[in-house]
Amino acid sequence: MDTICVVPRFPEPNRKIHIKEVRVEPGGQVATALATCTKLGLKARYIGSVGTDDWGKAQLASLHSENLDVQFIRVVEGAVSQVAVILLEDGIGERTILWHRDPKLNYPAGELRREMITGGRILHLDGCDSAAAIQAARWAREAGMPVVIDIDEVYDDSTHELLRLVDYLIASSDFAGDPRELADRYGCPVVGITRGAEGATFLSRGRIIESPAFKVPVSDTTGAGDVFHGAFIYGLLQEWTLEDVIRFAHAVAAIKCMHIGARRGIPTISEVFEFLRKY
Repeated sequence: MDTICVVPRFPEPNRKIHIKEVRVEPGGQVATALATCTKLGLKARYIGSVGTDDWGKAQLASLHSENLDVQFIRVVEGAVSQVAVILLEDGIGERTILWHRDPKLNYPAGELRREMITGGRILHLDGCDSAAAIQAARWAREAGMPVVIDIDEVYDDSTHELLRLVDYLIASSDFAGDPRELADRYGCPVVGITRGAEGATFLSRGRIIESPAFKVPVSDTTGAGDVFHGAFIYGLLQEWTLEDVIRFAHAVAAIKCMHIGARRGIPTISEVFEFLRKY
């Protein structure tokens, strides 16, 4: 759950600054990506953990409202649900994120079952629950399911093992600058680096694809990468060319950026095609 504080400018050390607006919005990397999938018309299942606190209850309610399958979410007694405080610069849309994740939320690999994973067509991961993610990725590979990951940091040594099991590695420019570097290191067939307003660079089996972002009035970039991932997954399942998949994902993320909140503003499929006709 994100607490978004809209401020006139980012604060300087040892200063006070007035908050123009405070909003509490649901977020989360995979949760927001899967909410994008369901908004575009797909079925999606979320596997993860929340605490028994008010934040956890709010997150569960949000996932229900997004029509996600939540039967395998763990509600962990005594755990603090994952939260973030986001400072959003008014009129600019750029943000700084402060986040906290209780180790008690780690999903035990031993509680996963193969059918929880292989009932889907694509597996989407982040890097937080390393052991469970590695197990899920192995099962997906055995079942012939593509594995997509949204990665923004190396959480521990097992992150490297996880990335070697991924088919579509899409990271922010904070994680790496050149997709060739990641492809050489991990052997992923498709690697993408998203660069916000500067677009994205993908490497697909040795071929570089440069894709510009759409120029829109930006209210909030929170969740833009997560929404990009969800739209990317939608495009893969339509079996479009990679160029069309990336362009579609850029469009969905651009529409989201015109609204405050990670999930507020995620468009329907008809709204995306109308946007693409306009631009």
